[in-house]
Amino acid sequence: MKPSRTRSPARSPRKSRKAAGPVAPRRSLAWWAGNSLEILVGGMLVAICVIVLMGVVFRYFLHIGLGWTDEAARYLQVWMTFVGATVAVKRWSHFQLAIVHQWIPHGAHRYFRIVAILALMVLAGVMIRFGIDITRVSWNQVSPMMGWNIGYLYLVVPLSGALMVLFALRHLVSALRGEPPREGVADYESPALPAEVE
Repeated sequence: MKPSRTRSPARSPRKSRKAAGPVAPRRSLAWWAGNSLEILVGGMLVAICVIVLMGVVFRYFLHIGLGWTDEAARYLQVWMTFVGATVAVKRWSHFQLAIVHQWIPHGAHRYFRIVAILALMVLAGVMIRFGIDITRVSWNQVSPMMGWNIGYLYLVVPLSGALMVLFALRHLVSALRGEPPREGVADYESPALPAEVE
């Protein structure tokens, strides 16, 4: 006669999810905060596609001209360009000449990287300086179709310049410490559901 085996009581998956539940919201919030600029750029790209498609459909199929669609798409494209450039600085993924990088001796890579970061900070400072001037001049102007404040359009120039300086400072500190650049990687991993505890 075979001895009877006693099974350990199975844990309820609902309880295991509840136990690991608070970790997921924290990771999700960290991911959304760390990739907020990327999400903003993606949202503006989707908005541009929808607005342009709407303008085409209304103009060529319904024979109704929506004048505001061209203006809204143009202004969103300006914002998307500058915010996208800021994301490229954050991820250190701007255009680079790999062949020149190969010509430079390996021991000098760190110093050339520091020079590149300092040059980027100078250009960002120019964006802040003249972006504030052009925003101030155009602050009382309005767009012809939607009546939007033109100053809001040019406000993206100093704002993106300031963010570029902050991200460049982070890269500069990393370069001075001798750490490799984090090229094309997000600061946080994508949120994942917690694994069930067996």
